[in-house]
Amino acid sequence: MALPFGTNLFPPRGEIIETFDFNDIATGLGFENFWATVIIDTGSTKTQLIPFQVTPRAIFPAGTSTTQIGVGTTTLNFDTSTFNLPRTARGTAYITYSAKQTVSTAIIIKAQMAVVDSGGTPTTISSEFTANQYTTINADVADLLAMPLTQTNIKVGEKLRLIIKMEIDASAGNGVLNHDNTNSDSDLHLKLLMPFRIVD
Repeated sequence: MALPFGTNLFPPRGEIIETFDFNDIATGLGFENFWATVIIDTGSTKTQLIPFQVTPRAIFPAGTSTTQIGVGTTTLNFDTSTFNLPRTARGTAYITYSAKQTVSTAIIIKAQMAVVDSGGTPTTISSEFTANQYTTINADVADLLAMPLTQTNIKVGEKLRLIIKMEIDASAGNGVLNHDNTNSDSDLHLKLLMPFRIVD
């Protein structure tokens, strides 16, 4: 006996179209850009990784750089928003940044990647990378770091963290790390190019 449900009992699902370039398919990785910046959140400031550049009106001037005065270390944790879909971090992450110092060979930049679980506990997924000391005084020096990652599944509700340490050694002086997301000058950006697995 035929059931009177017609032909739409199980209508076809809508198709999802995704595009990848040849390099993505060849490597099995898709790279996502994140810009590091300082934002105001519910009246306070915090460091954040966001997937786009913002207009100058959306950021205050003090959020365009961070200064370490004298001997010591400033640690900045730049977090993404929590992920709504799971993904797998895999491959090598790339970080571009620029720094400035007031005396020769004073500033050291260190970087590391972590995944932060829903309870706020970070787990590192890369070794800590230490850049070379700079010798240029009062000049912005751009650099590129390549950070191999431990393949890691990132769950729904977790987020990525870029950990940046700015150290001033015994030669004292001051150091400045730029993270001006609004500036058209790319040398002033602190940017993360993050690889995620798309195919096996």
